[in-house]
Amino acid sequence: MSGCWPRSRQFESGKPFSRGATGLPAELWSLVLAAGGSRRLGAPKQLLRIRGRTLLSRIISAAEAVTPGRVVVVIGADALRMRLLIRRHHRGTHSVDNSRWAKGMAGSLQVGLSVLPLRASAVLLLLSDQPAVGAASLHRLIRAWRRRPGKAAAAVYAGVVGVPAILPRTLWKDARRLRGDEGARRLLRIEEMPFAAVHMPEAAWDIDTPEDLKRLRDGIRFTRQGSVGHGWPSHG
Repeated sequence: MSGCWPRSRQFESGKPFSRGATGLPAELWSLVLAAGGSRRLGAPKQLLRIRGRTLLSRIISAAEAVTPGRVVVVIGADALRMRLLIRRHHRGTHSVDNSRWAKGMAGSLQVGLSVLPLRASAVLLLLSDQPAVGAASLHRLIRAWRRRPGKAAAAVYAGVVGVPAILPRTLWKDARRLRGDEGARRLLRIEEMPFAAVHMPEAAWDIDTPEDLKRLRDGIRFTRQGSVGHGWPSHG
């Protein structure tokens, strides 16, 4: 992929990989978008801690559980701190720096897709601010996608289609057309591709504002069924 992709800095990993040959087995890779500046929150939400673990580390661990050795994290704002966290706690995970992170999520998606190996047939797209999404959530999504691996699969929550989502390689070319904070939802619209919709109410719980964080720290939690309950859901 070349041309109009945003520039990315050096690709780093504890286990570097080659972009490979098309004859290799098809693979699902995870792509965590974690480059944002958390302007509304006023602090890097990727580094907020829940029960001793950062939000970024939680979602990387979930991704590692379902796509071991095939996880890429796009970083931008506070890149140094996040790179150090990845090196220390997630040695099998790759990171890539989006130098234009302030322009929105679309650029991070483009950068992430541009470094995936040729053998990757689909990407599991993840965000770092959905603390109730864990390995069990991702396994449900992957099971639905495996029934028709040439198509997409996406979480549905709060009346919308969103992330986590699995996008087949056939959709990646249209990522060039994305702008600002457009992402998986926009790609599915462009192609009008049928997709497997997976009910995932836990994905509705995200952290964008100080009020979101206060509710989280006051003990409000989403259960697996999506109702508010006590205790953190055991998604992995």
